[in-house]
Amino acid sequence: MPEIHEEIIGEVYRSFEAAPHSRARDEVLYEGVRRIMFRLNRYKNDPEKLAEKSKTAISELESILNRFYYSDTEFKERLLFEAKAYTIEIGPQ
Repeated sequence: MPEIHEEIIGEVYRSFEAAPHSRARDEVLYEGVRRIMFRLNRYKNDPEKLAEKSKTAISELESILNRFYYSDTEFKERLLFEAKAYTIEIGPQ
């Protein structure tokens, strides 16, 4: 089972493109990453498993972005940045 929700990436992209200003785009990406990588929350109590699944999820996300959103480098780079920040945020405190 994939660690990310692929179908949500399209919704996030449409919202990102429709956002009227930079701050709104930031919010779209932040909330979008939370929805895309929702499955990682189940591993919060197991740091080793979380680290493994986070690495897998980032790899899957990067692959999808390179395959379907290669022409929009801003979206690609910012979404990956938010995804990596999210994995750090939910990691062990």
